Amino acid sequence: MNKDQLLQAYGALYGPEAGPWNLSAEQKYLEYRITQFFEENFSVPEGADLCNVGIGAGYWDRYLSYRLRGGTLTSIDKNPLCCCHLEAGLANEGNPNRVIVVPKDVMDCGDLDGRFDIVTMVGTTRQESGLFEDVLEMLFRFLKPGGSLYYQSLDQQEEKETFEALCCKNEMRPTKFLLDYTFRRKAHYWQVVAKEI
Repeated sequence: MNKDQLLQAYGALYGPEAGPWNLSAEQKYLEYRITQFFEENFSVPEGADLCNVGIGAGYWDRYLSYRLRGGTLTSIDKNPLCCCHLEAGLANEGNPNRVIVVPKDVMDCGDLDGRFDIVTMVGTTRQESGLFEDVLEMLFRFLKPGGSLYYQSLDQQEEKETFEALCCKNEMRPTKFLLDYTFRRKAHYWQVVAKEI
């Protein structure tokens, strides 16, 4: 991606379609809460391997990359444009951390089973997929024994009990939960820990 394409990609984030949401108080608050919950509940050990599913605008992947301490971040998104934008943005910023960008549907990433200390999925990624149980079960598979999942959802229909039942079915243990109704919109924040083998 050349500089003109990079500027065009950056402009699209703040253009007429995405700009009003990306610049809104609600979006800025969500970015803050997502980061705050992670900071308060997740420790990133030296050499830890992280995975984020759903790149979107890429702000979360950038944040995670700077939390690395010698490990690797694998960022997955089925939208090749999101992947290109993230790669170009990281290169343009001179980001020194090891980030592997995977332009694939998460359901086609079975080769990543058992690879990560922390897996994250924030925002509307799961909802947009339409594969509610399957996507979460894939994320559970990505975790090393004792690894942690950070799952944040804006799905207004999602219920705590349903999510907890899915965790239990997969021998996962929810340890932290936050329900936030700021802006009269329900947002779930979860920390889930994988069973030690």
